[in-house]
Amino acid sequence: MSSPATPAAPHAAPASPTPVTPTPAGLLRLFTGVALAGIGGGLPAHTRRAMAARGWLDDAGFAEFFTLAQLTPGPNAVNLAAMVGARLCGKRGALAAVVGILLPGLVAMLAATAVTLGLPGGLPGPVQSALRGAACAALGVMLTAALPVVRVSARGTGGPLLIALTFLALGVLRWPLLPVLLAVLGAGLTLHRPRAGRQHD
Repeated sequence: MSSPATPAAPHAAPASPTPVTPTPAGLLRLFTGVALAGIGGGLPAHTRRAMAARGWLDDAGFAEFFTLAQLTPGPNAVNLAAMVGARLCGKRGALAAVVGILLPGLVAMLAATAVTLGLPGGLPGPVQSALRGAACAALGVMLTAALPVVRVSARGTGGPLLIALTFLALGVLRWPLLPVLLAVLGAGLTLHRPRAGRQHD
């Protein structure tokens, strides 16, 4: 007598990929790739996508670091790289991230300078036209970095109003940046100041 057929085992769900642990060497590779792929102001956008792909930073964390990078002196992309690197891997991570974000651009600019210095009359017309087109592309990429910050900010108390007032003051009325920044920053801190008796997680 033949034994009863053993029922087929159900297919196991594919295991999710194991998250990669951030290391200084990994941050150096990541930010070197970000710098090679970045177009002008698009570096923060490339940073956000690279971090999200590895599960190292969500949109709320990116909005926090991006805002701080905007408010501190120096290039935004370098500030952002230093903050992210320091959060993930301490001082060595910050150093690796900053070297990664700066090195490709430095090499490219030195090479471009060496070439253009030998050209009489500056860059040829077609090259200048191509650079103007690249500037339009850079603007579009830069907006993709700003959108997550806008989404996170809009969920806060008074967020949509502060966003609208800032755009009106800077984009429409062309008021000076520093007074507008101080006023909006003060309003944001007032709206989100800790309340007495408020429970913290």
